Formats: sequence, C-alpha cells, structure tokens
Amino acid sequence: MQKLPRQAIVKLTHLYNAALQLKYVPTHWKAAEVIIVPKPGKPVNEVSSYRPISLMPIMSKLFEKLVLKRLTPILDARHIIPQHQFGFRRQHSTFDQVHRITAIIEQALEEKQICAIMFLDVAQAFDKVWHDGLLNKIEQLLPTEYSQLLKS
Repeated sequence: MQKLPRQAIVKLTHLYNAALQLKYVPTHWKAAEVIIVPKPGKPVNEVSSYRPISLMPIMSKLFEKLVLKRLTPILDARHIIPQHQFGFRRQHSTFDQVHRITAIIEQALEEKQICAIMFLDVAQAFDKVWHDGLLNKIEQLLPTEYSQLLKS
C-alpha cells in the first residue's frame, strides 16, 4: 500500500481540523453516489427486489472515522450506548450477541423461570428516524462541538 506524501497529509490535516473547529461538514462530503444492487433470488421486475447502496466520498469516510475515534471514548465514559447494543461496535459481533442471549436463556431454564423473547425488525428504520428528536437527544448527550458537527 502506497502512502500519501507528507505535504498531502498536512493539507488533509488542516482541512479536517478546520471542519472540526467550524463544526461544519462540507456539502460535497455529504453527496453520495447511489447504486442499486439486486437482492439474490428476488424477481428482477419488482422495485422491492433491489437494495440502494450509498457510496460516500473518500474524504467523508475518512472524516467519519476521525470523528468516531473522538466520539467513542465520550460515548463509553458517559455510558450512552447500552451494553446490549451490539450493532456497529468494536468487539461486539453477532456471535457475541447470540452467545449473550443463549446464556440468558440457559440461566432462565436452569432457574425454572419463564423465558420469552421477541425480535423486532423495523422496515426501513433509517428512513423513518425522527430527525428533530434525534438531534435533540444528541444535543442533550454530547458536547456542543460534536452535536453541532453532527447537525451539520
């Protein structure tokens, strides 16, 4: 893998630091190229047989990783994300979640307790997020510089 020249790294550092200081994400970093991928085994003549995939610009993806690296310690220290939340977290794989649920079921069975479970899959959950409510919650839970950056 080839490294960027030092001058390019310095320029990128200035650019990302400016975005952080201004609490602003440039518009170009928010524009995704959407490609449509067919779902396996689904009829090609139905709209629901396709999944849209958003390809974000490299600048945006790198900035997202930088912000996540700064946010993760804050989220962990403030216990904002519950321990049972496994999606999009390091060292929290699907296998770990299955193991956790299995252990809970086994314990309930050993103690002769009633054990019930319910799984919920909200169709198009991301598209149905109440953005004003989410931003309000973010403003309550995160330092101002991050809530303003995420709002941007």
